[in-house]
Amino acid sequence: MELALIYARSENRCIGKDGGLPWRLPDDMAFFERTTLGNPVIMGRRTYEERRSPLPGRLNIVVSRKEGYEVAEGVLLADSVDTAISHAQAHSRIAFIIGGVQLYADAFPRSNLVFETLVHADVTGDAFLPEFDYGDWQTDRLFVHEVDARHPYAFSVLRHSRNAS
Repeated sequence: MELALIYARSENRCIGKDGGLPWRLPDDMAFFERTTLGNPVIMGRRTYEERRSPLPGRLNIVVSRKEGYEVAEGVLLADSVDTAISHAQAHSRIAFIIGGVQLYADAFPRSNLVFETLVHADVTGDAFLPEFDYGDWQTDRLFVHEVDARHPYAFSVLRHSRNAS
């Protein structure tokens, strides 16, 4: 099974502010939806709490070690990344890690694909990604989006693929 990370980050590695995204980029959200639709999405408890409802058209798996944590009907609960991956394997050939910071850090060593939206700005926030080493990966630029009336920041979407060892 392929394990993919998908995220948007600013130049200064910010991915969140006050429990949500620090920007509104509709075309990046459309890319996220197209890419993940029909596949399992794995998220941490705080990422899930941003919505409190499942992302439609996807198996939603929430990782939480919190005893008795309740999720919406149709959402699976897992106590670890490994358990979440096991749930996902039964449903698809690829699963997406969609946040937060700790889940990205835990899953990166096991992932073989990363979709990274690089927002071309330094952004104020309170959630920051660690630096991931893509030195031994193949990187492709999928597209670049310039600033326009609906997008206050320019951004690039990259696909990183782990080279076979």
